[in-house]
Amino acid sequence: MIKAILFDFDGTLADTLPLYIKAYDGTLKSFGINFSDKKIVDECFGKTQDHICKNLNMPQKTDEFTDLYIAGINKYFDEAQLFNGVIDVLKLAQKKQIKLGIVSFAYRWYVDKMLKQLKINEYFDSVIGFEDVVNPKPDPEAVVTTCKRLNISTPESIVVGDSKSDVLMGSSAGAKTILFHPQDHSLFYDLKKLQTSNPNHTVQNFEEIKKIIF
Repeated sequence: MIKAILFDFDGTLADTLPLYIKAYDGTLKSFGINFSDKKIVDECFGKTQDHICKNLNMPQKTDEFTDLYIAGINKYFDEAQLFNGVIDVLKLAQKKQIKLGIVSFAYRWYVDKMLKQLKINEYFDSVIGFEDVVNPKPDPEAVVTTCKRLNISTPESIVVGDSKSDVLMGSSAGAKTILFHPQDHSLFYDLKKLQTSNPNHTVQNFEEIKKIIF
């Protein structure tokens, strides 16, 4: 029996991946770097600013890069919207007394800001951001920590995310996993590569998630 649903935030609850591309594109162009959208995904998504700048051979520019990137987030992310069906799933989970958690690679200040902005912060019993764990995704630490907070075992949870690292994080913790891959995500991720992580389920929308969990 599922006692908790643990969601990734970006690209899973909120349709923010195109906004990340805008923020990274503006930042990179400030340093004279012009990447295609696909190149931005490959070089920047799921990586720290330290890692990105090291790969770009400009580790000394990490602080400046980070400041510009955060300014881009603050500029564009007012446009963020939830995916269709998110609220229905959150309400149904609450009604059935299934606990809800966030396990995100993003900075905690950003996750808290976005949950409030989208008016869904009150649904969640636990929120974990990048700074809240020693070992980020795909390490299982975020799932294990969340389940301890919620007083359940990891096999009683299900992890919903849009990336390979989400699925690997969940499965290595002993949780069930759902890979969320709406049609638009084909611009960012190769579904065949994502499925090599062996999710228990792959879905395109929250109606499918509802049928699997409830």
